[in-house]
Amino acid sequence: MAQKLSVKWGQPVVIENRGGAAGQVGADHVAKARPDGYTLLVGNIGTQSINPALYKKLPYDPDKAFAAIGLIAELPLAMMVNPQVPAKSPREFIALARSQPGKLSYSSSGAGGAPHLAAEMFKDATGTYILHVPYRGGGPAIGDLLAGHVQLSFMTVLEASGHVKAGKLRALAVTSAKRVSALPDVPTLAESGLPDSIRSRGSDCWPRAAHHARSSRRSRPTCATCWRRMKSGTG
Repeated sequence: MAQKLSVKWGQPVVIENRGGAAGQVGADHVAKARPDGYTLLVGNIGTQSINPALYKKLPYDPDKAFAAIGLIAELPLAMMVNPQVPAKSPREFIALARSQPGKLSYSSSGAGGAPHLAAEMFKDATGTYILHVPYRGGGPAIGDLLAGHVQLSFMTVLEASGHVKAGKLRALAVTSAKRVSALPDVPTLAESGLPDSIRSRGSDCWPRAAHHARSSRRSRPTCATCWRRMKSGTG
C-alpha cells in the first residue's frame, strides 16, 4: 500500500512496524508525533476500542489523540492451526482441547489485541481451556505457530492465506459472516455451529488529531482507492 500511496502523492511513504502491547507501542508513537499531518496510524479495533476497555491507563487517549480519516479495510480473522494438529475442523479442535485441558496453547500478537480477544471468545463459547502465549507483534506469534511451539492462533485472512496455500498452516474457519474469496474453501465459525459473535476487525487510517483536516482531505480518497486496487490486482 505504501508504494501505491507514494505514486499517488508524489513523495515517499515509509512504513514503520512498531509492534508490541497489542498496538499500544505504535499508537503511542503516533500520538506523540509532531502534529503536522505527515505521521499516520493504521489503527484497528484493538488500538481504538479493546485496549481502552481492558487497560485502566494507556499511554495515549484514543478519543483525543487521533481523528479518523476513513476505513481502509475490514479484515476477517482466520482460526489457524499447525498442520501437526490432528483437528480438521473447529468441532474436532474443540473435542481435542476438551480432551486435553490446559495442554494446548495459542499465540497472539499481544494481550488485548483482536486475535487475543477472538481466541478468548472462542474459549468462552466452547468451554475449552487453552493457554494464551502473547508475543510482541503478529510476526513472532505466527512464527511460533509455524514452528509448532503453539497449536492455535487467530490472524487476519491476509496473514493466513499465503501460509495456507503453501501448506504450512491449516485454516479451520474464518470469523466473517460469509466465506472470503482468499480462502473460499474455509467455512465460517457460524457454519461450524458456533455462535456468530466472533467477528471481523477493521483497519482504519488515523492522523495525529491536531492536523486532521489537512490529512483527511488528502488521505481519505487515496487510501481507500489504493486498497481497492491492491485487492483487485488492477495496480
